[in-house]
Amino acid sequence: MRTFLVSKENKRPLVKWGSIPDNTFYKGVVPSNYKLGISPTPGYVIVDIDRHGKKNGFEHIPQHIYYELMTTFNYATKNKGRHCWFKYTGNKPLGNKTSKYSIDLRNERGYVAYWGKEPIENITKLTKESSPEMNKWLEELFSYKD
Repeated sequence: MRTFLVSKENKRPLVKWGSIPDNTFYKGVVPSNYKLGISPTPGYVIVDIDRHGKKNGFEHIPQHIYYELMTTFNYATKNKGRHCWFKYTGNKPLGNKTSKYSIDLRNERGYVAYWGKEPIENITKLTKESSPEMNKWLEELFSYKD
């Protein structure tokens, strides 16, 4: 996992974040014109559930998946969406992808703004492994199609 500053104005990272080594964390107070960006460690994924205007990703989450999303490490986002973290246990490679359902997936090749209150160093300890049901749902939405 790594953290870095992202401009609020243009939503661009201040540094070439893909070159930052894993387990490198921004220290100090985040300046008011920036937000903290976070990219997960390989093997971890973030399910980014969005709410923008009339689009609501929560409406597209199957009931049997919802509980698992809400019981792993997660936090509310600026627009009342959620970032739900998992240690992915499936076999199919998942892409750093968006979906038409206002639900996106971020892996080590992507990042999100960190809105959580938990210290960054605790995230992996609080993140649950994905269940077979969660893997199936994630793979249907975000695996590479042949």
